[in-house]
Amino acid sequence: MAPGALLLEAHREYEKSSQKADEYLREIKEQSMLGEAVRQCVEAAGHEYDTNTQKSLMRAASFGKCFLTDFSPDQFVTTCRELRVLNAVRDSSVGLPLTHTQFKQLTLQVLIDRLVYRQFYPLAIEICRYLKIPDYQGVSRVLKHWASCKVQQKDLTDDAIARAVCVKVGDSPGVSYSDIAAKAYECGRAELAIKLLDFEARSGEQVPLLLKMKRSQLALSKAVESGDTDLVYTVVSYLKNEMNRGDFFMTLRNQPVALSLYRQFCKLQEQETLKDLYNQDDDHQELANYYVTASYREKRLEGRLSLLQSAVDEYNKAKNEFAVKATEDEMRLLRFQRKLDDEKGAGLLGLSLQVTMETLLSLGLHKQAEQLYKDFRVPDKRYWWLKLKSLAEKEEWDELEKFSKSKKSPIGYLPAAVTDQRL
Repeated sequence: MAPGALLLEAHREYEKSSQKADEYLREIKEQSMLGEAVRQCVEAAGHEYDTNTQKSLMRAASFGKCFLTDFSPDQFVTTCRELRVLNAVRDSSVGLPLTHTQFKQLTLQVLIDRLVYRQFYPLAIEICRYLKIPDYQGVSRVLKHWASCKVQQKDLTDDAIARAVCVKVGDSPGVSYSDIAAKAYECGRAELAIKLLDFEARSGEQVPLLLKMKRSQLALSKAVESGDTDLVYTVVSYLKNEMNRGDFFMTLRNQPVALSLYRQFCKLQEQETLKDLYNQDDDHQELANYYVTASYREKRLEGRLSLLQSAVDEYNKAKNEFAVKATEDEMRLLRFQRKLDDEKGAGLLGLSLQVTMETLLSLGLHKQAEQLYKDFRVPDKRYWWLKLKSLAEKEEWDELEKFSKSKKSPIGYLPAAVTDQRL
């Protein structure tokens, strides 16, 4: 006489078109137990093994909820879905006769795992899709396990397995081809692993495995294609540690982008390596530039001059006449500065030509400044402005007047007139 039993009986009478159905319903309503009756039928269906009994109970519950105004269908819908899953795994071909209570305690994820480990992949995928489990927890996880098992089938060729995996997995979210390739490599199928890596869209996932497989050239190519400079640097650093120097440089020569990035790195971190790169490539222009840059880091004058001479030799090989002349002028200026430092203690070494002339004029060493002006062919206008400024700052008006009358001024006489405070 439980409400659920009365509701089940009411539904049976209803199917017979008997008026007793109305009497049973009235009896349940008078007790205000119709909601409880529906709940009992749904719960009883969940614990039933026989599919016909399940259907009878669920139809009775559906019949009863039609007479309720505020009934929530969640439990009803959930039980229907769970019963379909349980009936599928209880089938003799699967052999998992779980009760509803066991299913609840086991959880859906564990049930999917059990199906996967027993290689019931189609059933596991259908259950995941039917219950709308997120891909990364459901279908993608099943496909990943399937693919990992597929690569271990020794009776199939590498091409056949690669095609099968590509067709089945496609671009399923959450499935990493690099993980599948890693499993293939663990099974001793390196070529299959490489074929599977071709389907991997993320270069960052491809490169580490390729390095592990000792496919350095391919790893470098993939890193360059990705456009990720950090990834390229990672591969280059690995190659540098794994290969001898000659092979390493030859490998980089085949990848201009990687070579360019490595040169940038060497400019900041490894200057000597940069020199070796230029030597191997016979890049005389860049090698000369390297010597010039290195000369500025040299403290001793002899060392600086030696580096600049090496730069001159390389510029000659590169047929850069302008750079040759500029470098030779720099060497002459350094020797001149050292001579004056030794004689006058002027502290000129390392200064530019213009600053050197300004310093000499400020110290009153006009003859030496005049010598620089002639030796380095300083433009007349620049020299006149420098000397005019120096004499005015020192207020040597007589000397300024004498200088202005020494020869025709290339800058005119107005600057001298404005500067002379006596006029």
